[in-house]
Amino acid sequence: MLLTGARPAGARAGQPAASADAADPAPTVVLLGGRSLREFKVLHELGARILYLDAEVPVQCIPWVDVAVEADLAEPEAVLALISQFCATAVPAAVLTHTEPRIPLMACLAERLGLVGRGPTQAAALNCHDKFRTRSVLRAAGVSCPAAGLAFSATEAVEAATQFGFPVVVKPRNRSGGYGVRMCRDEGQVLRAAEHIMSASEPGTLPGAVVEQYVEGPEYAVQTLTIDGVTEVLSVFAQQVTGPPVFVELGYDYPAGLSPDEYAELTGVVTAALDALGVANWVSHTQVKSSAAGFTVIEVNARRPGGRLAEMTAAVSGLDMVRAASELALGLPVSRSVAQVSHAAYRSIVTDRPGTLLYNSRLDLDALDSPVPPIIEVDIPAGDQVLPVEDPGGGVYGRIVVFGRSLHAVARDLGVINDAIKLEVVTLQPIDVTADVREFKPCC
Repeated sequence: MLLTGARPAGARAGQPAASADAADPAPTVVLLGGRSLREFKVLHELGARILYLDAEVPVQCIPWVDVAVEADLAEPEAVLALISQFCATAVPAAVLTHTEPRIPLMACLAERLGLVGRGPTQAAALNCHDKFRTRSVLRAAGVSCPAAGLAFSATEAVEAATQFGFPVVVKPRNRSGGYGVRMCRDEGQVLRAAEHIMSASEPGTLPGAVVEQYVEGPEYAVQTLTIDGVTEVLSVFAQQVTGPPVFVELGYDYPAGLSPDEYAELTGVVTAALDALGVANWVSHTQVKSSAAGFTVIEVNARRPGGRLAEMTAAVSGLDMVRAASELALGLPVSRSVAQVSHAAYRSIVTDRPGTLLYNSRLDLDALDSPVPPIIEVDIPAGDQVLPVEDPGGGVYGRIVVFGRSLHAVARDLGVINDAIKLEVVTLQPIDVTADVREFKPCC
């Protein structure tokens, strides 16, 4: 289905995008999915025209693009044919996505269209997309990561777990947001976790499950920018999560509290990982744990981070990862600003008991001292029911991000916001939960 956008220079229905026309020099960007207004606004600011492709086009996205086409993105050849139809007289300037499942397709299309160096190669994208492939490549390169096996049945998963010794972590090969990730302490838990993963029928899901050693220790989220193979660490956030078996992200802090030697070691491990995986021109989000053996790479994602970590990174580093990815895809120099703050804190909104969530949505935050406005998001209306964070049906119901010039200033502003928002859970009636749905919910 073809849907035309409302932008003034948008293409007419049934006609190629006007950016392919010599009379209109604006570059065409093929955007594969996405829902964030920020992603569209950056492309507008860069003067690009947007050909938006996705299986379902959200109504709210139509005014933000020039041409929107509902299309099956499972077959690269079919997608290339669509691009040729709407960019009939010129190759598009970029193929871009900020969505994890579309990264390999983005890389494939860019290579097929000759857009070399404008994003990760197809090999690098697949190295990061397939978690077992990530482990295999890193271990071959001597980069510290958990020992892992690939199981195609629940029985094979148990066999792998027995080899590694308990506890182990069982996870899908290519899902994000913590979906399906479980720490297992015995064979029965491994069986159930593997069966759940292997019963998933989402399009694009790789077969099998990854079984890997569980690494105990503090966790860090590392945001990077790599240009021509040279990696720059933009931010390192200390991460707080709930205990196993399902890891729910509770918050992040900047600075991460590392010593100069620890920071140098962490930077070296992440740089070596990205180099081994072949990430040469792109942004990345890497999760690392610190243990007695040193820093160990847990996940490498060839994309900006989720939640509001990109905004945190922009505030503390001066680099907007959404804009940087867009500029890299277009072959433009990466824009930079200056860091606005030296400290930041991210707190997920969770509860330790079931009930009805009440809060004040009209906030007076004039007392805040930060040069960067806070981010305050509650994902459900006041009056909705919530469950404890450790409950199978619970999870994260929003987030608060505060910026400041000192640890004291950040703690003070968090207190001001908490006092103003007045989050409260009251028990009005019992809540009946019959399904384990938390692992289907994004963590942040």
